[in-house]
Amino acid sequence: MSSWLQKQVKERPNHPAFYWQDDVWSFADVEQEVQQWMTEFAKKIPQTEKRIALFGRNSKEMYFSILALWEIGKEIVFLNSHLSVKELEYQLTDANVNWVVADNESLANLSKLKQVKLLEMTRSNHTEKIIVSTSAYQLNSTASIMYTSGTTGNPKGVVQCFSNHFASAMATQENMQVTTEDCWLCPVPLFHISGLSIVIRQLVLGCSFRLYDRFDGKMVTADLTQGKGTIISVVTLMLQELLEEYPKEGYDHRFKAMLLGGGPISKKALETCENFGIPVIQSYGMTETCSQVVALSFKDASKKMGSVGKPLMGMAVKVVDEKNQEISANQVGEVLLKGKNVIQHYLNGEQWQTTKWTADGWFKTGDMGYLDDEGYLYLVSRLSELIISGGENIYPTEVEHVLQEMPEIKEVAVVGEPDKKWGSIPVAYIVGDATITVEKINAFAQTYLAKFKLPKKVYLCDTLPKTASGKLAKHRLTTIEREAFLSNEHS
Repeated sequence: MSSWLQKQVKERPNHPAFYWQDDVWSFADVEQEVQQWMTEFAKKIPQTEKRIALFGRNSKEMYFSILALWEIGKEIVFLNSHLSVKELEYQLTDANVNWVVADNESLANLSKLKQVKLLEMTRSNHTEKIIVSTSAYQLNSTASIMYTSGTTGNPKGVVQCFSNHFASAMATQENMQVTTEDCWLCPVPLFHISGLSIVIRQLVLGCSFRLYDRFDGKMVTADLTQGKGTIISVVTLMLQELLEEYPKEGYDHRFKAMLLGGGPISKKALETCENFGIPVIQSYGMTETCSQVVALSFKDASKKMGSVGKPLMGMAVKVVDEKNQEISANQVGEVLLKGKNVIQHYLNGEQWQTTKWTADGWFKTGDMGYLDDEGYLYLVSRLSELIISGGENIYPTEVEHVLQEMPEIKEVAVVGEPDKKWGSIPVAYIVGDATITVEKINAFAQTYLAKFKLPKKVYLCDTLPKTASGKLAKHRLTTIEREAFLSNEHS
């Protein structure tokens, strides 16, 4: 099959495709630019290298690099630009990556990486072209690999095929009535599924795409007011800022909706959206499902407060008990998913096949929830302990495993603590020896953890709560009962 980009060029060559700052490219312009990048990569990266890593913040170079690498048949490993060198080394080794394409400002820091070749994300002004590889865009081929930290501590490589991405885009089109006249604003990172899925929708559905290097509430508000976008993807923190910036005259009449991910919306924020007439579609999805799989329409938001909605086209959802038996409505159990946008396996993850997938192909999310009588899904806890901080997923076990490597630490428990700005922040409860200090703990953690994963507070404890069987009872640290376990020196 020809690539999705080639299809759009053939059908609507002069249609606006990509906006970056004050510049705009039609689909034909995008193809021309991508050809230049293809030549650049083909000259420098050996043909035998099937898997290439990308590291950088949102930029036009990042966008063109993604498309060019796909056109020449490469699998892309997306690296979170907030990760520490140690975390990056683990992922690059696990993915067996030899080449990293990185933006200029990251090169110096990445020079500490061992055993990889760095290629600056830039191109020279040459005019020759190369023949497009026929291996690109085979539906069952791997398009992208993103790492998500499982509850076991070590990150897992999520293998996303073109067919997964395609199914996700088509379900989103059906749910949100996306047309070629839409322009989707992207202030979320391209290395997250939230950002990459917008690029996929542009290529599959033919809509326009406006990219931001970072989220700026004033800039996004100005663009929505001036009609520069009809749909935008946001996390809860971004939505709160946009509500504070909402203009008296409102957004342009062509504005259709905000797609909200990264945690639930508060009742107060939802009421504000209703007062302003801002349609918000709350959604539930994950890296393993290539973006949203369940969504709550704006018209249902008030009567179904707390729900993440109903399954999108092609998705099946069920809730099961500990024996994997489906349970009736309003009973809490584990949420299982099935559909074409759900991945089939993890990279090097044979050990996960029986624990994360049932024999008949259902994906076990690890999230606890229930379906009501009308089939709306409600989540009780996400991965039971998952901390969502400003839209970033933080897995306590991963942070605990790092802190446990510190010799002075005897026991550690990481939980989420409510925070007005971030929604939730990671905090650590630690039992250590006589020499332990908060300063030492923070210094150690900063070496091994991305900034957003660092415990924002450290509580030194005499003991940690346990169940009758001796297991750690973390839930007791989220109530006033935690005071009983703190030592006098806690910070």
